[in-house]
Amino acid sequence: MDIKYFEQYGITAGITQVPDRSDVRRAAMAKELEEQDGFLIRPCLTHSTNVYPITWQFLDDKPSYIEIEDCDGMVTDVRNVALTSTHGDCIPLYAYDPVKKVIGLAHAGWRGTVDGIAAVLAFTMLKLFDCDPADIHTVVGPGIGRCCFEVSEDVAREFIEKLPWCEDYIDECVVPGKYMIDLKGINAEFFRMFGIVNTEISPVCTYEDENCWSYRRDGTDKRMLAYIKL
Repeated sequence: MDIKYFEQYGITAGITQVPDRSDVRRAAMAKELEEQDGFLIRPCLTHSTNVYPITWQFLDDKPSYIEIEDCDGMVTDVRNVALTSTHGDCIPLYAYDPVKKVIGLAHAGWRGTVDGIAAVLAFTMLKLFDCDPADIHTVVGPGIGRCCFEVSEDVAREFIEKLPWCEDYIDECVVPGKYMIDLKGINAEFFRMFGIVNTEISPVCTYEDENCWSYRRDGTDKRMLAYIKL
């Protein structure tokens, strides 16, 4: 059973769970959308902060299944377009503006988080689609939690140097040179900085929850599929 979001708005959004695999679900979604003259967008994830607007102009003359190189986020106001991304501990960021009818989805690992992909996602919705931050609803989805995301000192230092305000989201471990980082909290804070106050943070830690695929826990190449469609 999928974890679902924005159901009260009639939006198709969520993330798959074990034993469902991202490749199988994505193929099924792509086939269904092709039959409906819709589109499925697959970003080729690189842990970047590249967020692409999916407009009618972009979709013109494209096949129903579209891959975008060097992409970790997408925003669209086009109906029957499914934005997707794969996750095995990295955090899915969902956004929906029920007034402007705009959706967004981003993939936030630690590199994307420290570089501010949540901020880029919010900025893209505000700048390109004239969204009001007060109208936007966001979800920081299932991903590795503060309880389990242990990093070395150099990673913790990068967060503090780039984001001095994030010290409250970093704990020093008993083991010297090790730190625990709250990626979900940092992404939610980025949304708040843009005036987005309607944010839900998933309590699900993919490392702890056996209903989730986790690369850190199992070293698996299996992934969950995050998706959102108007």
